[in-house]
Amino acid sequence: MNHTILPHELPGALDRAPEGVKVLSLDCFDTLLWRDCHAPTDVFAGLDGLSVGQRVRGETQARKLKAIRQRGSEVALGEIYAEAMPNATAGERDAAIAQELTLEARTCFAFAPTVELMRQAKSRGLSIIIVSDTYLDAKQLTRLIEDAAGKEVAAMITRVFASSEAGVSKSQGLLAKALKAMKVQAGEVLHIGDNPKADYESARALGIPALHLSQFSESARSRLRLERACGQFVGDTNEAVRGLMPQRALLADQEPQVSDKAEALGLSVLGPVFHAFDQWLRQEAETLGSNSKGRVHWLFMLRDGHLPQIVHAAGEEAPSTARIEISRFTAIAADLTTREAYERQWMLEAALNPSTLARQMLFDESEIARIVGDPKGERAKAEASQRLQGELRKGQRQKLTRRSSRERAERLINHVRQAVVPKPGDVLMLVDLGYNGSAQDRIDALLAQAFDCHVAGRYLLLREMAASGLDKKGLIDARHFDPELLEALCANVAVLEQLATCATGSVVDYTSEGDPIRTQNSVKGAQSEVRERVQNGVVQYARAAARPPVIREQDPHRERASREAALATLMRFMFLPGTDELEVVKSFEHDVNLGSERMVALFDQAHARAGMRRRGLFYMKGAERMFLPAELEADDIHSRLSLLVQKRFALGLSYTDGSAHSIALSAIVMSDGDGAHTRIEAQRTHEGFFAARVPIPAGAKAVALVVGSVFEWFELAEISLSPIASLKGETDMDQERRNLAPHFDGAREHASGIVECTNPGATLVAFVPPKLDERAPHMIEFVLRPLCTRSASTDALRPNQTTNTIKDAAA
Repeated sequence: MNHTILPHELPGALDRAPEGVKVLSLDCFDTLLWRDCHAPTDVFAGLDGLSVGQRVRGETQARKLKAIRQRGSEVALGEIYAEAMPNATAGERDAAIAQELTLEARTCFAFAPTVELMRQAKSRGLSIIIVSDTYLDAKQLTRLIEDAAGKEVAAMITRVFASSEAGVSKSQGLLAKALKAMKVQAGEVLHIGDNPKADYESARALGIPALHLSQFSESARSRLRLERACGQFVGDTNEAVRGLMPQRALLADQEPQVSDKAEALGLSVLGPVFHAFDQWLRQEAETLGSNSKGRVHWLFMLRDGHLPQIVHAAGEEAPSTARIEISRFTAIAADLTTREAYERQWMLEAALNPSTLARQMLFDESEIARIVGDPKGERAKAEASQRLQGELRKGQRQKLTRRSSRERAERLINHVRQAVVPKPGDVLMLVDLGYNGSAQDRIDALLAQAFDCHVAGRYLLLREMAASGLDKKGLIDARHFDPELLEALCANVAVLEQLATCATGSVVDYTSEGDPIRTQNSVKGAQSEVRERVQNGVVQYARAAARPPVIREQDPHRERASREAALATLMRFMFLPGTDELEVVKSFEHDVNLGSERMVALFDQAHARAGMRRRGLFYMKGAERMFLPAELEADDIHSRLSLLVQKRFALGLSYTDGSAHSIALSAIVMSDGDGAHTRIEAQRTHEGFFAARVPIPAGAKAVALVVGSVFEWFELAEISLSPIASLKGETDMDQERRNLAPHFDGAREHASGIVECTNPGATLVAFVPPKLDERAPHMIEFVLRPLCTRSASTDALRPNQTTNTIKDAAA
């Protein structure tokens, strides 16, 4: 008999039992009764007047005393609370115990496949016993099962055996006591439990046929642990059960049945998030309808509203739902009807690529070609921007744009009218992923006036950049979480957008009848195919969630549980993605969705190693790639957690905070016939590497770094030229950085990057490229790792210092 059984296989477990079985023996926790939270100790967070640590310590102390006094470690709740509350009265302890039992009943539920197995056992005339290593006694455990799972489940149980009463655990003889009490032989019992030692090995040692219930695979366990850890970063101080994961039972039931990595990502990660979103939307629609007395029209805003819409359709669809195509581009285009809106738009977005800004200001392509042209390089783009701004200041241009905007607004209204026919007083509920509600900002008043309706925006994630005063809410928003947390999540939403979208181009206008006019979809066909498989997994979760493998009497924290679990799942996926998950999205690209077809890679792990060596985690500043934490997946957990902490709490650290020590080096900046000496502090970055940054003054021809006085041997990773502004993220470092060839004087490269300094005066030389744009200050970065230092130069290691130029830039 195969000794492992998966959760969804439990109803057929008796078919794997030998002939003659008379008793079904079940472990209780994580076999029959499961919890909504990640660990049993999460329940203790809801105790009044007792912290989690105090409750845990009380149990530890009680077990220590029991082991010394009676050579056993099984204890009862009363003994635990005697240690946790040593000065409390008996009545106070009884009240505390009662509260813990109440919390357990509100958090526990029966796993439906186990209950179905019990029904099968009863239909075959078998007795059912519960054998549990627990601090509850049999009466308490029986009552807990009844309060959590209902009387029907409790009534199927013949007898309960608890280690706290027997004084021994399953591995110490509790199973043997159960056999004796039930007056059966070992071969007449089938025992099932989730603990491989306490349940399977202990049973088999007595000759009892047994099955080990494998709740989760190791990868799933790791993922859930990390999600629980991310939940800790929320900073929830509510005195309530923590670590809520209402998706655990469904995932245990469904995950083993999915082998495709893309579908698994949808089922296990996005499934719980988008199902929670849909359930919350249903509650919000009900509230909006009650308040308005009119019909609520669900308007899923494509493209990102595609996945929320198909998840909603997988359940009972609301009476009035529609898909509408309103992009940020078309929303802005319909809102340039006033002088103030026109001027604010181009003035606030003046730093955009001039061609992109011209399109957003409704120039046609011939005008863009005439005014902007096709500028190459920063200087040409700056000159094109000046020409464009001159044109935008003209009164005639403003009139043309505002007239075009009014026409576009009418076409947008017609597009919405194609989808729904609202009556005055109805509600238009805009559904989108978020994250600022920018499109709603632009079209709220337009739609409200055109249809005489109330407009409400409902988002998965919402962090408004300004207090708009509009009716906006998010499943995850500032009502429940702090701004720093919301900002950290929003920084990585591009991966979520690409997994939620559909295979259409971005809408840029509408026909007079309201039909959408789209750009060509720039996303690769392979990316769309993978995305559809991910979305299939999400829909599978939503359908399974309509009939969850859960039997329960109480569900008091349902809304909070789904919200907090969605947040923890998103945070884990965004900052600590797994190898299999990144395998799914490794070739994904992201379009900027502002009238531009330019695509940007979500992440590029090839950048991470060199970037970390060059600047540590700060290499990410200014990068256009949109899923940067994914680039650290191959790195150790310390770097990944460091990034998570910095982003989650908006710590605002700088390069100069990154290391306690630096290496003092001399540098010579050479110009025509002259050489200026300076002192440089090479800062520690990553994996033992240091970066020496030398500012380049006007007219400089080369920089020589004196390495021989400090090193006998070193490893050279790279030499590169970058704008100093890239330290602040003001330029895209990957586009602006140029690798420079190394030249050695008094040093010899023995293998690739492995350099010996043959004398103390050895220098590492880099030449400044000709025609360097000196309007933007530049620096040369030398990235190297000491292999063997000169004994006389050990004092070169010193507390971190740096040049004023670099320090000012990094601040």
